[in-house]
Amino acid sequence: MQTLRNVGTDTTLSTEQGLAIRQAAIEAAARVFQGRKLFGNSILKIDSGAQTYGYDTRSRMAAASLEFGWPGRINMDAVNLTRTTVAIPNLHKETEINKLDLAASRTNGTPLNTANIAEIAYQVAYLEDSMLINGFAANGTTYSIKGLWQTGKSSGNYDTTGYTWSTPANIPTVMNAALTLLANDNIQGPYNFTFAPKQWMEAFAFIGTTAVTYQMWLKEATQGGNVYVTPAMTAGSMMITAANPEGKFEYVLAEDLSTETMIRDVEHGSGLFGRVYLRGLPVVYDANAICSVDDLT
Repeated sequence: MQTLRNVGTDTTLSTEQGLAIRQAAIEAAARVFQGRKLFGNSILKIDSGAQTYGYDTRSRMAAASLEFGWPGRINMDAVNLTRTTVAIPNLHKETEINKLDLAASRTNGTPLNTANIAEIAYQVAYLEDSMLINGFAANGTTYSIKGLWQTGKSSGNYDTTGYTWSTPANIPTVMNAALTLLANDNIQGPYNFTFAPKQWMEAFAFIGTTAVTYQMWLKEATQGGNVYVTPAMTAGSMMITAANPEGKFEYVLAEDLSTETMIRDVEHGSGLFGRVYLRGLPVVYDANAICSVDDLT
């Protein structure tokens, strides 16, 4: 995490107050962070002043040839690189701590009320989850930032088998179809599964007359990967991604979760202005490592 920065007009925060604010922000955000778990160690930290990020995606070459005679230059090929430059977004939320709460903390040793800070940190972390998993569309339809699921839908593997999970026996059918798409692109396990809460709870049913639930079966089907459940995944959908994302997709992070504070002037109430923010975006190099699954309701 970035170091807490305290900025005061004429009064600064005590060390204890600053640490209380930072701890509240981190704890609230940690409850939400699911999307970044999908990126594992594939998190690229870039300069905090960066405003754009450029990267290359490549297409696969044509298939190799098998010849009985010594070949010449009959199967020459080259990787086609496509350059993309994207702006790095700012995810942020602001609040204010009342002057009297701040004064009581400073003079009486009363614990600083950090409920507002915790809530804005939660909102920023949830927005990050939504951006990484689904993406961001200001108008709700055109995605200026495509998360993993939207990228899988538009450029990678997209399965619309359409079997509702309210009939749990359909779950293996859907999963086998989706995993086959990945295997056909030579994306081998282990895999990470990301579910909307509704679909995950529908999987809490026993397989036939056994004592094994579909949730247990799904955990085994990851082949050593993990299962994540988040409301950032739209109800009626789920996603399968390569558990090792290195070289396939990464989270480009200019600034991790950070907190800024400032004592406001008398005219504006002398309270403590607070901001929680981060700056980053997902980048996908190989969309075939993602399978987006839809129409599960």
